[in-house]
Amino acid sequence: MNKYIKTDIEQGLQYLKIGIMNAFVDIESGEADEIELGDFIPFSLVRKCAEERGYQQIEDFDTNGWECDCWHYVQRPNQKAICIEGNLWYGTSKIYIVDKYE
Repeated sequence: MNKYIKTDIEQGLQYLKIGIMNAFVDIESGEADEIELGDFIPFSLVRKCAEERGYQQIEDFDTNGWECDCWHYVQRPNQKAICIEGNLWYGTSKIYIVDKYE
């Protein structure tokens, strides 16, 4: 493997992680109720960022049964619940506040 490929991928993932963490900050601060992340953001990276910010799963991982769409509900103590919505084929599309856990 070209020695730069590994470094390029690592740096790209680090930039994505910074953007995802900033999206969580905007939602937590009340600046936004929903952040569109777009396609091609790895669901696993968004989930890992949520865990690093102290979020815990509050409901079983949910899929719609016929497509690769998924919803992952997480919450930190004394904070609003957040849904990480995505598509296992295209990547994560958005994170947003959900009211059903208040």
